[in-house]
Amino acid sequence: MSANAAVRVRVDEAWLVEAPSRTGWSSHDGVPSLTIAAVPGITLALSGVIFDLEKLAARLGAPASASADPAALALRAYTTLGDEWVNALRGYYSIVVDDRHQQRVVAVRDAMGLQPLFYAKAGETLLFSWSTDALVAHPAVSGELDRVMLAEHLLHRWSDPSDTYIKAVKRLPAGYVLTSDASGIRLRRYWDPAHKRPVNWLREDELPLFGQALDEAVARCLGRDQAGIYLSGGFDSISVAAIACDTAPKRGLPMPRALSLIFPDSECNEELVQRGVAKQLGIEQELLQFADAVGHRGLMIPDVEMSASWPMPMMNIWNPAYWSLAKRGYQQGCRVILTGNGGDEWLAVSPYLSADMIRRGEFAQAMKFIGVIQRSYKMSWLEAMYGGVWKFGARPLVAMLAGRLFPGWFEARRRRNMVDAVPDWIAPDPALRREIDERAHRTLAASSPETGSFYEREMRTALDHPLNMMEAEEYFEMGRRLGVRIAHPYWDTDLVDVLYRVPPHLLLRGGRAKGLVRDTVARRFPNLGFERQRKVHATNFYWKTMQAEGPKAWELLGGAATLGRLGVVDAKLHAATMTKLFAGQRPQESYRIWNTLQLEAWARSRA
Repeated sequence: MSANAAVRVRVDEAWLVEAPSRTGWSSHDGVPSLTIAAVPGITLALSGVIFDLEKLAARLGAPASASADPAALALRAYTTLGDEWVNALRGYYSIVVDDRHQQRVVAVRDAMGLQPLFYAKAGETLLFSWSTDALVAHPAVSGELDRVMLAEHLLHRWSDPSDTYIKAVKRLPAGYVLTSDASGIRLRRYWDPAHKRPVNWLREDELPLFGQALDEAVARCLGRDQAGIYLSGGFDSISVAAIACDTAPKRGLPMPRALSLIFPDSECNEELVQRGVAKQLGIEQELLQFADAVGHRGLMIPDVEMSASWPMPMMNIWNPAYWSLAKRGYQQGCRVILTGNGGDEWLAVSPYLSADMIRRGEFAQAMKFIGVIQRSYKMSWLEAMYGGVWKFGARPLVAMLAGRLFPGWFEARRRRNMVDAVPDWIAPDPALRREIDERAHRTLAASSPETGSFYEREMRTALDHPLNMMEAEEYFEMGRRLGVRIAHPYWDTDLVDVLYRVPPHLLLRGGRAKGLVRDTVARRFPNLGFERQRKVHATNFYWKTMQAEGPKAWELLGGAATLGRLGVVDAKLHAATMTKLFAGQRPQESYRIWNTLQLEAWARSRA
């Protein structure tokens, strides 16, 4: 990096920060998502939202009026707190700093990755943006698709959180800071709730910390706007809705509006609960039937069209329906929509707890845990026993023992099994196949957990898995296009820090999953059956939709010609596989229909 170079900001559809450049710094009006602050020798660009600005100003010794300028406060934190400056910020944001005093550029993505930040090299220049499309639009950045990522997507493997589907574009992972100077580019994780070993588990008398953190998380997400809430029939969104309705009047805000999507399948239809919750909260509700949300063409064709227009392949098959629901909310004045996302990750208990219990000889507790799982989810006793005793119990322990006794042989066998599991229609190009085979081991969880706990190993997945960042980027893109903020209280940094330390027995109090909020919700909404409620899944509806609508979407798309031309699939073998899937011969692999359709649509629009 040039010692005398300054950052430049170019604004069109997305802001683009170039560091270094010869033209110096320029600011642009009319771009609310981007704010700029500068002192001699240091310039900072901020996109997104920083919470608790008054508290931050007080901590930095700044006047209360400083809270009106988030970028200036972030810059003050950078200049006064040293490397700890990033830990002082809360919110969803991405920041780029040009520090000519230290001859470096620093980029930061918020701790939970709710605001995207991507980067690419253009010669000696480093480019940053929340938009991959903006980076690719730069004349010095290649738009070549990453065939490895496309193949791994079809395999449901994402082996590197920094990779995107564009070879030249990289992702800054959640909770990381990037430093670029004369020695190159370095990434450092600055936030990790599991950094202390062993975990400092909360005691039962400390559980009020959870309630306080959840209240604060919801208040932060509400901001100063009219709010909508994606209200399903589950504990996560209902708990958020209840707190939002308590908080809004205290802050002089209008009451939130419930935005509810009604699925037609009886196994996932929660309309009675959705209506009951909204009625008891006394809030207006937008109830949108699934068929009305997707229109007469169904789900799959709008899915394919939406995938083709987005900057990344879409993950959520229900996006067209939720797009319509969010649009209804926007038309009713909602400028922020709260979700219950994150509740499954932090309120539920991983079934791998069984392995830890069996390992410690706690067989009675393990059987009790299996009973909790069976009562909390729609499964038979046989399914619960198979999962608790073998799949998530003895099997991981057998693998750990084999890995310790025969480490070389066992790891080689695990890798070989992954390689052999690749369908013959994926990666027919030998060079591509060799590359995905070489990366396969990256997605294997350690047979012997670092901390000795399988439960803690799985907790880390919620922090580290690339899919979580992709999901956040997808929500960001939807909100950006609709003109609303889509906010997730359960992904609040301080709340996650608390929930990470709640021990399993407290999460399961009352003898059912999500006991931490189940009792509160049940008391708040009597007669709705929350004491006995089981987790609702749309799996069967998903399979039915794939087989009913997939063939027409496949016909209109004309097959996977682009993926075939790229060598990602063997077009002939793949077409034969799709025919079997459409016929229902492999119901457990129906997800491959969706994977193929949206990935082909996206790749075709780019290639």
